[in-house]
Amino acid sequence: MKVMRKIIGVIDKINLFVGNIAKFILLYMAFTLLYEVIARYIFNSPTVWVLDMAKLALGFMGILGGGYAFLLDSHVKVDVIYGSRSVRTRAIMDLCTSVLFFIFIAILLWQSTRMALDSFAIREHSTTVFSPPLYPLKMAIPVGVALVLLQGVAKVFRDIIALITNEEQEYENTQY
Repeated sequence: MKVMRKIIGVIDKINLFVGNIAKFILLYMAFTLLYEVIARYIFNSPTVWVLDMAKLALGFMGILGGGYAFLLDSHVKVDVIYGSRSVRTRAIMDLCTSVLFFIFIAILLWQSTRMALDSFAIREHSTTVFSPPLYPLKMAIPVGVALVLLQGVAKVFRDIIALITNEEQEYENTQY
């Protein structure tokens, strides 16, 4: 159990670090959009690049924030049946449904990796006037999926510990 707790801690720190980077991407997106508003409406000089860069930033933020959201348990879920159960029953339910999660994530990782490699091979670019490269964003998708996969492993370990100890294993660091 000690090893599982250490692995959980490492995975949590990785996703916390990447999630905090994703927060700064939001600031970048906000400032580029603010720049566009000022350039367009105050100086009457709209840009061709801001919207594309904001879309890419939003994509990176969403992709890299998945593991972080999973860490903080902020994904949408239905608690009608789940919420009123005991710690052990919830752990058993989570362990049973984790099989579906891992099947889905494995397929998503496989397909997103194929897509990213194809995009990189042709150096895919956007079809807009600015034409930024899309392959860095597409290559980030398997990374984001891998982060969610790692957080899923941490969740399974938490559920196993909860099953054994009958104590819920929540994320311990509240500095987010």
